[in-house]
Amino acid sequence: MNAWSNISISPRDPEIIRINDLEAKLGKLPSSVYNIRGLVTRHEVCHFKYRQHIKKIKDSILNLMPCVDSDKIGISHIRHGENAWKKDTSGRSLLGQQYIWSLRKWLNAIPQKATPDKYDEGLGQKIEQWLGDKNADKKRLVQLLLARLTWDWKPYYEELQKGGKYKDLEFQICRTDICHYAFPTNLDRLLQGIGEMRPMEDFEGCGSFDPTIQRFVEKELLALHNLFKALYKDRESDPKKLLKAWLIVCFIKTLKEQAGLSEPLIELEK
Repeated sequence: MNAWSNISISPRDPEIIRINDLEAKLGKLPSSVYNIRGLVTRHEVCHFKYRQHIKKIKDSILNLMPCVDSDKIGISHIRHGENAWKKDTSGRSLLGQQYIWSLRKWLNAIPQKATPDKYDEGLGQKIEQWLGDKNADKKRLVQLLLARLTWDWKPYYEELQKGGKYKDLEFQICRTDICHYAFPTNLDRLLQGIGEMRPMEDFEGCGSFDPTIQRFVEKELLALHNLFKALYKDRESDPKKLLKAWLIVCFIKTLKEQAGLSEPLIELEK
């Protein structure tokens, strides 16, 4: 995985170049440090647990030890099968799975007698009303949504996206997940959009942020920037401080890009 894959940047971004140059000077690093860098790469500010994730990443950097097992991240997500929700304590995965069952039932992919015990009849009826009558394009869009929600990438990328008349609606489908802060509202609106065969206005999909998130990130960045300056200034006294400074500056760059903040926050020697 590209270390910067969770942000959109130019290959010649001067901050990235200087951060990468700093990394190159660090030499071979312990696996624990690379695991922490991996947590930064996996961070998304649009996740409903973004505050907890920011704290865990900061704690991991300060202790130079990941406080989260990256192999267990997302184990309760519905992409791991229709029983994955049983490992989730938030209730979000069960709700997501109930949407999956309802969508499959609308497609006639679940026989009436095989309806799961946790199937939500009320939700199923609302989805039936939102989607309305079937046609070939609507069925394809629902299948694309199912593929996106369950991370079934092969049909998602190779078979179900057609572009053309419904490319904007397809784009919104491709930016939908149960871990987004606006779930289930954005999914409800999207289903209504599929039913009407038109994209939603002001759609909050993956990669988005709202004013509350942006304000929180701005406050966190101020604290991270002060921490970085203290560590970087004292980097020659302790090699571990330079490691922490590098991880902090990677996190600063990631957060400010994800929250749409343009103010330069990185002060590295050229």
